[in-house]
Amino acid sequence: MTEGGSCLGICYADNHLYYAVKNPGQDNLLHRIGCIDFNFDVREAITSNTHPGFPVLLNSLHDLKSDFNSNTLRVLIPATQECWSIVPRSVYEVASEREAHIRLLMRFHERSAIETTWHPVSKPDSQLLLLRDQAAVTGFESLMHSFGNLETVSDFELAHSWQVHTKDNGAFIMVHCQYSYISITSYVLGKLRSSTYFKYDYVKDIPYLWNLYAANMPWLSGIHDNIFIFGHSAKKASEQLTPYWHDHGTLTVLDSLDTMQVTATEKTYGFPLESAFPAILMSLNF
Repeated sequence: MTEGGSCLGICYADNHLYYAVKNPGQDNLLHRIGCIDFNFDVREAITSNTHPGFPVLLNSLHDLKSDFNSNTLRVLIPATQECWSIVPRSVYEVASEREAHIRLLMRFHERSAIETTWHPVSKPDSQLLLLRDQAAVTGFESLMHSFGNLETVSDFELAHSWQVHTKDNGAFIMVHCQYSYISITSYVLGKLRSSTYFKYDYVKDIPYLWNLYAANMPWLSGIHDNIFIFGHSAKKASEQLTPYWHDHGTLTVLDSLDTMQVTATEKTYGFPLESAFPAILMSLNF
């Protein structure tokens, strides 16, 4: 690993790979924000090293690492490749209950291949359980072998990075709108409250699905000071959901450097900055 190298953040949507580069010691000043277009779905390629586009993708990442002298590569894991569950103390502290819960959630997967990670939440007697089937993200393992210092970031962890970046200790909700799914994360008093995601086929279906999920997850309908929305389909989704958010707080689409509270040498871009926001936030390397 090269001492003093930059941090490279990577996210993707459809056939687009978005990246952001930050050099050490420059606070919130980004060295570069960019986009590379391919003729294949980047998410499908990056999760599986058997995809025909994976070698092309890997070469592009190697070029970025070399061009910007990056010693850290941070990549977003698609929410749909993971399972998130809020678990009470009565489950996570008892081995038999804990394993039964995992088997229920991941019943079609081999237990030996399931990675488990626990995250604290605002409710003291609960934790968020992250489950990931390693067989579903083999491409990331190949990236680790290639780059050495690679960090995979879960979608809901972006909200923690935002909280650290902005020092926002109020109640806010972050909504990541991809072209086929939406992930939602709620923070209150500087702590993770809860997180979930759902898939959709058509943007017009999002309000129905939001209300469906909110019926079982009251925090989705809870009052927040701010709603931050970003991602490939952020503006289309916000048009559908705005009528349902009238009492949820101030809505901000993270589509500019000012709203993201960062600076960069380039001020205008030929791609939507809201799509690149996860890469920008990860490049800050909290």
